[in-house]
Amino acid sequence: MATLTRDILEEQPAIPEQHLLTGAYRLYRPRYTYQPRVAGLPRVAIIDNGHAPTLAFMASLGSKNVELSVYGAHRWAITRWSRYCKTFDRCPSPDNYAEFVPWLRNKLRSGEITRLAPTSDLIIYYIALLRDEFPADVRRSIPRLTEVENCLIKSRFHALCKQHDLPAPETCMPDNVDEALADAARLGYPVVLKPKSHLVAGMAERGCVIHSPQELRRQFHAYDVVPGHEPLSDMYPELRWPMIQKYVPSAQQVYSVSGIKDAYMGVAADMVSYKREQWPPEVGTSVAQTCCDDAAVLAAGLQVVESLLSRGIFEIELVADNNQWLAIDLNPRGFGFMALDAARGNDLAWLWLQSTLVPIARDEPAVATPQLECRLRTPFYLSRLLGVLRGPQRWNKLRELWKELRRPSVAMIGSWRDPVPMLLARLSIFLHPRYLLRSSWKAVGRMQQHHHSM
Repeated sequence: MATLTRDILEEQPAIPEQHLLTGAYRLYRPRYTYQPRVAGLPRVAIIDNGHAPTLAFMASLGSKNVELSVYGAHRWAITRWSRYCKTFDRCPSPDNYAEFVPWLRNKLRSGEITRLAPTSDLIIYYIALLRDEFPADVRRSIPRLTEVENCLIKSRFHALCKQHDLPAPETCMPDNVDEALADAARLGYPVVLKPKSHLVAGMAERGCVIHSPQELRRQFHAYDVVPGHEPLSDMYPELRWPMIQKYVPSAQQVYSVSGIKDAYMGVAADMVSYKREQWPPEVGTSVAQTCCDDAAVLAAGLQVVESLLSRGIFEIELVADNNQWLAIDLNPRGFGFMALDAARGNDLAWLWLQSTLVPIARDEPAVATPQLECRLRTPFYLSRLLGVLRGPQRWNKLRELWKELRRPSVAMIGSWRDPVPMLLARLSIFLHPRYLLRSSWKAVGRMQQHHHSM
């Protein structure tokens, strides 16, 4: 820990104390209350993808009169239609490494882009890759490439957890089916089979729970490289193969510690929440994220962040096992339920922008809002509506749906203050293979079968 801190401070000269106390620093505070529109803020670039973190950055910064320049690979980019979008221009797809990296480098060198919102794995990777091209005051807010690699590549993340004596699920990195079968037999079925990173396999590969050697033989194979990610596959060939992890029964309820860390001042904001519902059910994306107050989870999560990440927005996932909290993932960028952090008083997008200007320190605690929840509303309510239609016990399910409608919640994707991109992003969910109407209908049936078998 001391070495990590020393490396940070030796990276560039310390900021003089008077710069920390000037009116320019106080201008961007208080951070946990409503922020009026402020003139003279730097422009921020947004790479369009229509995902929840992107819309969260736009809602936060746009509402404070920050000039947002949207770049998209298509003329019909979702965030282009945001009320907060000041300018729009075409850019190569971030999936095309060979075209996107030179384009971004040129934009940085010309000064057209000075700040780029870290909204996805690929974007934070590119930001770290081109870190030296950013202005010095922005550079101090960007994690080094090695840190980003250690977070995004799960095999490295788990190796570092072991090196720092941080609890994590036992993980194996087999190179072929025979090794995978031997590792799974040693760990004991069921096991989790999942990508080492989304940098090569893409976001469609979420992993699965394997219950037998026969199933493992069918599922263990090299992932297809996402078109345009071939340079990444050449740099990280090991990412084409999945990893095997010991299955933790409590992993169906995953806790998160989210926040932001300043390179000089340490963690400036944090919050604990858990996945009340996810899809796919065992290794999926959060559909309902609920805030909670748990000092043990917070301490375990911050211990990992302090050891492995020097700066930036973060979200660490943990599961409970034998009275200890196991770290399973660390995201060094914007995440899906940033709206929940903002509703609790931690506006991470706004804090991120401040961190590119001056050091930020911990301020007032987050607002205590009991049982506030962040929902991916389209699949959340669709699954319940289909449950009512499919039955049985339709009346009870209808009453449960009514209770959910009355429960305080915020939307993961967009808000009615910026309705067009919100509606387009929610409609785009139906284009995703995991959220098709047919798959939702089948999911309800599987949940009912599971319930009856218990």
